[in-house]
Amino acid sequence: MRSYPVWHVVCDAGYESVYETLLRSRNLTADDLTVSPQGLHAPELLTGMQQAVERIVRAVGDRERIIVFGDYDVDGVTSTTLMLDFLERVGADCGHILPNRFSDGYGVRNGGIHRALAAGAKLLITVDNGISANESLVLAQQHGLDVVVIDHHQQTGELPPAYSIVNPNRKDCDYPFKGLAGVGVTFKVVQCASNHFMSGDERKRYLNGLLDLVALGTVADLAPVFDENRILIRRGLKALERTERIGLRSLKAVAKCNRGSLKTGAIGFYLGPRLNSAGRLDSPDLALDLLRCTDASSGAKLSDELEQLNSRRRQLQRQGADEAASIVTESDLESDRLLVVLGEDWHLGVIGLIAGAMAEMHSRPAVICSGAKKDGIYVGSARSIEAYDIVQGISACSDYLETFGGHPAAAGFSLRAERFEEFRACLIDHANAQLTPEDIVPELRIDLMLRHEDIDPATVDEVARLEPFGKGHEPPLFSAADLEIVSCKQVGQQGEHLKLGLRTGRYSTSAMWWRKGELANELAVGDVVSAAFELEIDTFTQFDTAQMLIRDLYLQTPGDEPQASQAQLPLAIGDTAGATVATAASASQR
Repeated sequence: MRSYPVWHVVCDAGYESVYETLLRSRNLTADDLTVSPQGLHAPELLTGMQQAVERIVRAVGDRERIIVFGDYDVDGVTSTTLMLDFLERVGADCGHILPNRFSDGYGVRNGGIHRALAAGAKLLITVDNGISANESLVLAQQHGLDVVVIDHHQQTGELPPAYSIVNPNRKDCDYPFKGLAGVGVTFKVVQCASNHFMSGDERKRYLNGLLDLVALGTVADLAPVFDENRILIRRGLKALERTERIGLRSLKAVAKCNRGSLKTGAIGFYLGPRLNSAGRLDSPDLALDLLRCTDASSGAKLSDELEQLNSRRRQLQRQGADEAASIVTESDLESDRLLVVLGEDWHLGVIGLIAGAMAEMHSRPAVICSGAKKDGIYVGSARSIEAYDIVQGISACSDYLETFGGHPAAAGFSLRAERFEEFRACLIDHANAQLTPEDIVPELRIDLMLRHEDIDPATVDEVARLEPFGKGHEPPLFSAADLEIVSCKQVGQQGEHLKLGLRTGRYSTSAMWWRKGELANELAVGDVVSAAFELEIDTFTQFDTAQMLIRDLYLQTPGDEPQASQAQLPLAIGDTAGATVATAASASQR
């Protein structure tokens, strides 16, 4: 039943203020959470910005054909939407290309260059990709096509021969914040370029109107929620609440996110997965068309299509995750600190989600490969834990690969089928050398052991003061002991979730444990449990009550020591490995 053998409880003693204690548990101050425009860094600090803006402005003025080349995920689609919005606003002759995950693969390749040339492009702007497109950009150079690269992915080799490269993660860039998503970097370029076409209140209103796209891409891409991302997300959520984009308003209604204030969870659990389903199972142009549509009937139609695709995605993900779990043996878990699993027919659109599920299940990096293309090429996707930089590991084994790229926490690649076993052995050897046995012990970082009387709406309000939440700053986890089960049942269409009623002395509360419905057979009314949980307002009742979202739980037995005994080791502040993997994986499954 218990998922995490180690609970690290940061604060297991008395406390006066939940808010102040949460700040201390995360080594934060109130100033760290301040959201003010003054916290935004000047876009001109990005290396290559001046050259990029100069070339874009010239292309607009000379009516040169500009093609925006994006990516198939939410970050790539919102980046493309944002850049096209700006170019059209200033009268540019422009178009776009979004690669197909199945026929084109990730990033701008030679085929993409030829498509841009066939469309009459004189300037190609890549957004959310391009930093590793050396071969393709050589081809562009040979055909006299200027390329401006706008990206945020790690530079893993020599810079490609572009007219300009704007990327906070290029090795020679001293930009003070490296955590911008692709749409964040794109916004910075537009912020700078807009000075040449508009000013004053007009420019301010225009840029503020783009922040709904920035928030969507930033949260969906699991970018860290500190520094200027915190400002962009907070302002972007407000813009998303009142967005004038007809397609987004329709999608919010379908996803039931069209009432009240929005939090990052609305993007991570509901809007993001629906937009991502287009690129995962069909064409990313469906998501782009939705973000850019101008009439309600089209918005409703596209939203319904995305809803259906997302349902299909869930089904494929569950099936693939079950099959992957059955392949991993106890021997694998004993010998390998990184898992590499091959499924010949797994859908390419869900292998990253399967990798996330495997990483969460086994508390170690997971790599999922598929031969679904049936052309002798395997496509792989990887998800990692805090202790292991997966793109660095893959880079160390790149001799076996055709293409690769990504972040420390997630990466993608392709390789010839006959090189798979060599690559698998190389990557496992690399991870075994880098990771210690302690790195892969499932552990849960808990901020505070909560008093029973504080399991209430007032604590939910205290937690809200720390928003927005996301990567690196997950919603606080609490623990509580001596919780008596007064009701226990399976809920959901197939009984896949567990709903509990818990009594804490003279207090009572409800609790949900997603995807744990089968545990109803292991629990009974009268059992006493300890739980680790998030806290939220229960929106399914007419009363203002708090509800636990269970992350872990175990049965107490007579003689159990108090909950604080579960803090088995001192916790280094900032160690969120267990929580990060679980949150990222959970967000992808809704």
